[in-house]
Amino acid sequence: MGKNNRIIAALIFTLASNIQIAHADFLNMGTTELVILLVVGFLFLGFLVLIFFLAYSLIKRIKSKMIPAVPNSVKINISQPIYQQETLVQPNQNINQFVANAKITLPMQYETRYVLPEEIVRCEADDNYTNFIFSDGEKILISKPLKEYADLLKPRGFVRAHQSHLVNPKFVKSWLKEDGGMLLMNNGDKIPVSKPNREMVKAVLGK
Repeated sequence: MGKNNRIIAALIFTLASNIQIAHADFLNMGTTELVILLVVGFLFLGFLVLIFFLAYSLIKRIKSKMIPAVPNSVKINISQPIYQQETLVQPNQNINQFVANAKITLPMQYETRYVLPEEIVRCEADDNYTNFIFSDGEKILISKPLKEYADLLKPRGFVRAHQSHLVNPKFVKSWLKEDGGMLLMNNGDKIPVSKPNREMVKAVLGK
């Protein structure tokens, strides 16, 4: 047997002898010694676990400092977008000009027409309907009474010449002294002027 083999055999013999002696001592221990041994063993195990968690926490903290944190939430901007609105009123326009040039809505059977007041020559009542006559000769029948459009168009310069007629002074050609007073429009239409409205119509037209 070589020298190394003899050394290994001696170590194995010594370890086996120590295990046998420890086993014999363990069997010869009383109850008190066993309890103490178990408590010491559990304390030692708890100490090892504590050391493990402390080392794990330290490593985790070091890694968190080395790697920048990624935010777990994103701030979303929910504010309404700001749009630049087109200026409808020109610098040389006053508010009255702007109102006069604003379009009005005429609901029809198959469409809704948007027209400028300056395109309207006159409006004529037809029971609960209203006829609109335009400067290009077009006529439109709207299923609303004249009063509704009179209230809408009077602030825009139109004048109620008669209970059934609303005219745009822009298209009045002359005052006819017949039948107590009539308005001759540019398109040749003659519009009666009721007696209660004569002075008011003359004032609008400048007499």
